[in-house]
Amino acid sequence: MPTMTGSIWAQNIGYRIVSGNTIDTVDLSFNNRDITGDAAITLLTHGKKNIWVECGFSRVVSNGQVEEFDPPLPRIKRSNVTSIRFRTATYDCSARSRWVINVW
Repeated sequence: MPTMTGSIWAQNIGYRIVSGNTIDTVDLSFNNRDITGDAAITLLTHGKKNIWVECGFSRVVSNGQVEEFDPPLPRIKRSNVTSIRFRTATYDCSARSRWVINVW
């Protein structure tokens, strides 16, 4: 995971459970903070041979610049962040995704 020096001011930890053929997004807002983020998934169930699942950070607004990622990034480090979009996408399965964001 990317690291930054200094004391952590806050952490944002969350998770989503997504099933079927779905794209789920969550927008997180910050007040010009330096962040590091980490995302992960766990496959819960599937019954077919062709499954697909992804999760990560798909949009970041930092230093007035908008960055979009497809596929989403599992790890991120940015300065002066005002917004992050976390995305989970599934096809023919159920998955749990989570993010941990450290804020300075």
